[in-house]
Amino acid sequence: MKEKILKYIDSNFPNLTSKLHLRFELGEPYENGTKERINQVVTRVTTLFEELFKKDDIIYVYIKDWELTEDIMFGNTTPVYLYDLLSKQNIEEETLFDIDEDYDELTGKTIEIKNEYKVKFVFSQLNFIPYKEILEGIGNYEQGREPSIGQSVYFISTQKNIIFHMYDDRGCDVFSINKDTLLPLYHKYRKWILDYNRIEIDHSLGEGLFNCYETSEEKEKRLKANRIKIKQSQINLSQVNTCHITHVLAIPNEFARECISEISETGFNIAIEDKSFDYIIKATKTQALALVDYQTELMFLYSKK
Repeated sequence: MKEKILKYIDSNFPNLTSKLHLRFELGEPYENGTKERINQVVTRVTTLFEELFKKDDIIYVYIKDWELTEDIMFGNTTPVYLYDLLSKQNIEEETLFDIDEDYDELTGKTIEIKNEYKVKFVFSQLNFIPYKEILEGIGNYEQGREPSIGQSVYFISTQKNIIFHMYDDRGCDVFSINKDTLLPLYHKYRKWILDYNRIEIDHSLGEGLFNCYETSEEKEKRLKANRIKIKQSQINLSQVNTCHITHVLAIPNEFARECISEISETGFNIAIEDKSFDYIIKATKTQALALVDYQTELMFLYSKK
């Protein structure tokens, strides 16, 4: 079984990734450690997972495990919780290596460092895998909640050519080799796509902001305006500063409805201030101010489109 899935991954998803992917935001805007954040994380990730997989699907669970009994950041964790959940499954194992590069100051040369880890595999009908508990455990990990799962877990369907990976409470990735597989999820849950990756994802799928760009001059003008606004706010970006960021757009009446519809498909809240001549639209999102550059780029491209 393990030889088959390793060969499949190597041929279709090298390093367990693909250029065609969706990345969804799970925890924002709720603060770390709050019950509201965990509830939203579990609701969103379970919803996305169940859109992709059905109970009678046959899937592989690929587990990347460094076999740490104590976590450096969070202290004692529950390192065997994942395997307790999968105790009724047949688990196969393989030892693999990650290659990191380091600089040797004595020789002045770059050296390779091999980091050993275990890969464990489960092959089963999804109905017999407690995926909800697994996803919640991954969400608990960086929130300091127990039981938690610190291993990297990938759900793989060779029939649907999908890899589902929740990396932590911040987000999850869906990889595919066929964009038609991703488009239904993209259209239904565009509001949850991570802003940081939204433009890249739109371009890879030929949707949304596809073929919309800003010139170098437009970009510099936008970033300069951002810097002025941030300076005026007197907020220290080195601290956590989650706030309501509002963008004001003046849209000609003939294009207003299309623009409002487009931006409404993201995570921004839209309010119409005036529509006597040009529509004056306010787009607001709660986010760290340090991410304002991604927001202003999105607003510029949507209005340009």
